[in-house]
Amino acid sequence: MNVNRMVDIHCHLLPYVDDGAEDLDEAVELLEEQHKQGVTTICFTPHLRTGMFESPDEKIIRQFERLDRIQRENGFGMSLYLSREYHCDRTLMKKMKQEKLLTMGSQNHILLEFSNAHSFSVICDRVQQTIQLGYRPLIAHIERYAAIQEDRERAEELVQLGAKLQVNAGSILGKEGLRQKWLIQWLITHGLVYAVASDAHDMQYRKPLLEQCFRYLERKYGEAQAAVLLRDNPLHLLQD
Repeated sequence: MNVNRMVDIHCHLLPYVDDGAEDLDEAVELLEEQHKQGVTTICFTPHLRTGMFESPDEKIIRQFERLDRIQRENGFGMSLYLSREYHCDRTLMKKMKQEKLLTMGSQNHILLEFSNAHSFSVICDRVQQTIQLGYRPLIAHIERYAAIQEDRERAEELVQLGAKLQVNAGSILGKEGLRQKWLIQWLITHGLVYAVASDAHDMQYRKPLLEQCFRYLERKYGEAQAAVLLRDNPLHLLQD
């Protein structure tokens, strides 16, 4: 199958805002690489994490508008969206109650990041709070969290609560070790993965790998499943 029209809903291509693209040149190089691989729609998701990545929305909007202008000038013809990868700590929960977050598309989806320090009960509680506050959570790289690695059936509980689950292309390909790769295989087999994304940060260590991932998924699960995870579901989330 032609891999054109893939959709990447989690990446760090914007420069000067987090630990993603170091400068504008690398940002353009990353964007060009995505375009070459067949990605036509991207949602940029720079980190927001207390004490670590705190670039204000105004700054990331400026960088987004500049990069969007450059890609149009270069004829990439991509559809670009802007949101954030929100680290789900107490500060974020307060922020949700006080102001509008940058959502993915128009249907109030937000990308939530947890850490190994979060217990499963805390993850569930914050997913429920997020939904009660009117947002629709997409949990970033679910394969990374110890709470899920310890008991993979917990992923189904999160889906039943109303969350969608995202996994990283690199993890599918074994770049983060066999434990994460095997966990994702189980999640896909049980229909729990909503979308695959690149989580790309740079051109050296965390490159975009969506084309390679599509080919792998196509061989292992079939063309239709690869298209659902890398095109249909992510596009539906953004456009709904």
